[in-house]
Amino acid sequence: MPDSAILDISRLEEAFEEDVDGIAELLEMALETGRKHRRALEEGLAAGDAAIVARAAHGIKGSSGNIGANVVYRLATELDRRARLGDLEGAREAVDAIDAAYARVADEVRAYRANLPT
Repeated sequence: MPDSAILDISRLEEAFEEDVDGIAELLEMALETGRKHRRALEEGLAAGDAAIVARAAHGIKGSSGNIGANVVYRLATELDRRARLGDLEGAREAVDAIDAAYARVADEVRAYRANLPT
């Protein structure tokens, strides 16, 4: 089972019941969505465009919240809030923290998949 501080899949397990392959597929899709939003974050930062950063952070917030990636969710929520106010101070550090948290989530997803029954 994943480290629930990083990836709490209890809601997914309730929704999917015994469909562990479905859970694994949803986790992979959320990671791919996260990669797309993280690229948009980088583009927004490079352009100094708070609206782009806010949209990307909001997307990360949604996809990470759906799968129980709690640390990513909290970081993205704060970045979304600040960017919506036009405040990009500290945004580079926030994006770096989101990237590090996503890496930990990806590790947990790989571990989850590795432990699936064959």
